[in-house]
Amino acid sequence: MSDRANQIIIVALAGVVAAGIVWFAFDRQSGPRALEIDLPNTTESGPIEVYITGAIAEPGVYEMEDGDRVIDVLFEAGGHTDDADLEAINLAVRLHDEDQIVVPRFGQDVSSVAGSTSAKININTASAGELDALPGIGEVYSQRIVVSREADGPYVSSEELVERQVIPRSTYERIRDLITTGP
Repeated sequence: MSDRANQIIIVALAGVVAAGIVWFAFDRQSGPRALEIDLPNTTESGPIEVYITGAIAEPGVYEMEDGDRVIDVLFEAGGHTDDADLEAINLAVRLHDEDQIVVPRFGQDVSSVAGSTSAKININTASAGELDALPGIGEVYSQRIVVSREADGPYVSSEELVERQVIPRSTYERIRDLITTGP
């Protein structure tokens, strides 16, 4: 190769290196690139699980769409029984994941709980099956509530569930707005 060809190659390589240095310098002067995080769209509605019990044909957990209403899950559960007090609940309330809807019977004490309507369960008169429907209770705790009630007498306050060591405080905190000791 001639000296002239070698010089052309060296100049071309020097030009490429110089262009790379200039590009790198300008890129650094503009600061770091913005970090982009691609989060899933949380506004999309999807399936939710809702528990409905009380005066209905088929109590249980139903898969619904976020934003459906109480009337929709009532329909899915086969409708209400003849002794259901539908006037005591708001059938237009929108559902959310993990909601519990209790359709009260005529004469039951009714209160609103976390966006859904429910009737309070009297821990002094409820059967083990009714207590079992409370969140976090299950068969073991429901039996313990009934046994303690029979052995030590009726509960004066719902707080006695913890004082008598029938259920743990964390479980009590989940159900305290759903239960009563009164009529």
